[in-house]
Amino acid sequence: MATVFLVAHDIVAHIASGCDVAQNSRNWQGFFCEMFCMRIDFLKRPSRSAARRRIGSSSSCQVIVVLLLAGIGSALGEQSWGAEPLQSVAAANVGTVRGTVAYMADPAYPWRLGRYYIKNPKTGLLAEAVVAISSRGLKANDNHEPRTVVVDQKDFQFTPETTAIRAGDHVRFLNSDNHTHNVKTADPKFSFNVTMPVGSEHTETFTTASGAGRPYQIDCVFHSAMRAWIFVFDHPWFQVTPIDGSFELKNVPAGEYRLEIDHPAGRLRHRQTIQVVAGKTLDVSVKLHPNTDKP
Repeated sequence: MATVFLVAHDIVAHIASGCDVAQNSRNWQGFFCEMFCMRIDFLKRPSRSAARRRIGSSSSCQVIVVLLLAGIGSALGEQSWGAEPLQSVAAANVGTVRGTVAYMADPAYPWRLGRYYIKNPKTGLLAEAVVAISSRGLKANDNHEPRTVVVDQKDFQFTPETTAIRAGDHVRFLNSDNHTHNVKTADPKFSFNVTMPVGSEHTETFTTASGAGRPYQIDCVFHSAMRAWIFVFDHPWFQVTPIDGSFELKNVPAGEYRLEIDHPAGRLRHRQTIQVVAGKTLDVSVKLHPNTDKP
């Protein structure tokens, strides 16, 4: 039995060293057998009596090797002897959330600007709604490389009006009008106020995630009707709906989440609990009403 523990010690040390076991042997079984035989060969060198005290018989050795394989292989999450990489096992534990966001008009609460976000009043499919998931401690360890998105000021409006990014991403503001503009946000965690002459640009880095409920509102001090919203998340599971109101969040780890939908221009909000199942697609159809602007 001491041999078994010594073999296990060798294996753990081999893995801890950062060596890719799968690349150094054809499969797990071959690797373990090789390690086992090497250890026995080493132990039998001191004397003949020590050699006689080893595991007993070849059949017993095979049984112990198989048990050792099963235990360590199971602990590592392998489903077969090196046939499937660990990344594939992890990928199998994710699902997809997809659906549509629509606006249900109410004569008692007219939305004058709704025509800019709703292509077909009969379906009410809504553009520029931010869809995201949230849960306690939800983050992604995906070594996100910061990217830069562009928000232009053209015809006295911000384009796009609604933007969603990851924490650490950059926003490059442009001024394509023939008038002086300004970009300003007064958020307590992050604020700036920059005047932008004709043809100029200005870049800001948004390092702090604010989530779906608290986007950074961008204003122009010279033109009060100009507004934009920048949503910042610390994970990749979010999307701004296009003109058909659709969304699809892929590779979501299995589990329970809160689905959050916000449309800042219409002051529309929706929250619901969802359950993501590994290997499955969850279809969600959301209808927003004018009175959904509640915490």
